[in-house]
Amino acid sequence: MNYRVLHLADLERFLELRMEFLLSYQDVPKDFQNITENYLRKHMETEDLLLLAAEEEGSLVAACMVCFYETCPMVDNPSGKYGELRNVYTKPAYRRKGISEKLVGMALEKAKERGVTKMRLHYTDDGLPLYQKIGFVPEERYMEKDL
Repeated sequence: MNYRVLHLADLERFLELRMEFLLSYQDVPKDFQNITENYLRKHMETEDLLLLAAEEEGSLVAACMVCFYETCPMVDNPSGKYGELRNVYTKPAYRRKGISEKLVGMALEKAKERGVTKMRLHYTDDGLPLYQKIGFVPEERYMEKDL
């Protein structure tokens, strides 16, 4: 198994895996793949986004991404630097082999190298045990509003 950072040349394969993940638990609008592709083309080679994957025999079998942003310093995060872990997904045939744990570990290390001091994520029920094992804790005082 080869673990690595993805680049623009990997866009189509990553996009395919991301869509597989999203469709595994929700309906996705028809134009969402194009919207995602445009976002990835804009951000993949910047400091805003990091894509990581596990690859076997030239095929992506697992991947995740981290979106980076900075806010005003907070008491619990004086640097104001955040990473948001997104779309941790492993193809069903490769699950329960520690692949996602390794990818998340890589993501955390790469985020630290960029000065990130707090990582966030939204989780599925399937992913909760992994994230708790790694040390993530639920944040109960979080709200959002569509604009």
